[in-house]
Amino acid sequence: MENAATLPKVAADVGGPRVTRGLTFVQFLLGLGAHLFLALPYVRRTYGAARLRPEERYLFVCNHVSLLDTIMLGGLCWRTGCYPILVLGDKNVWHASWIKKMLSRPIGFLLNRGKLNPNRIEELQTFGRAGREFHLVVFPEGTRGDGVKVAACQPGVYFIAQEARLPLMPVFFENMQFVSTKAGRFHPFGGLRKVEVHFGEPIPPEDYLMMPREELVEFVRQKIAAAKNGACA
Repeated sequence: MENAATLPKVAADVGGPRVTRGLTFVQFLLGLGAHLFLALPYVRRTYGAARLRPEERYLFVCNHVSLLDTIMLGGLCWRTGCYPILVLGDKNVWHASWIKKMLSRPIGFLLNRGKLNPNRIEELQTFGRAGREFHLVVFPEGTRGDGVKVAACQPGVYFIAQEARLPLMPVFFENMQFVSTKAGRFHPFGGLRKVEVHFGEPIPPEDYLMMPREELVEFVRQKIAAAKNGACA
């Protein structure tokens, strides 16, 4: 179906995305590459990564500056052992070129976000249920921002969180705009060793599941913004 979410081809079945040995191996290789070619040269420091426990699954909620922050987070998840991951993304963006399509295929849960779809909530809930096997990654602002402030979050994160029932892990990418932005080009030298990644305190599901939708959406925005100031090394 044209409006259906695009699932990882190596991991999809009628019940939604599933973890397989092949998928885990592919993500291992991608994570290693992301760590070597993106995280190592461009990340100056990470804060709060010691809070991550590989045996626990998380719903990562992150500010969004560039498509590269998706790949950079993948490298950091590889380094901490928090993979395989499943990333909610826009099919129109990630299928814009063959290389984006190739990179998103093993990690992406892609939606046709530019089209009206009466099944959208069901798609988001399917993504949330995938948290039984994957670490989930969401950029709840819904678009790429300026790397300084966190914009209002979209209501989709509410439906995902309600279904996933995982600890929320807020993440703030600081200075990512010096590497790449939505409208700007990639800065291979100007962005070297500029990015700082802040992992906030994990938020257990019992702390947010009873919140109404509007309250949870704003709560997520505030927690992502607070991660920049509140995370410790």
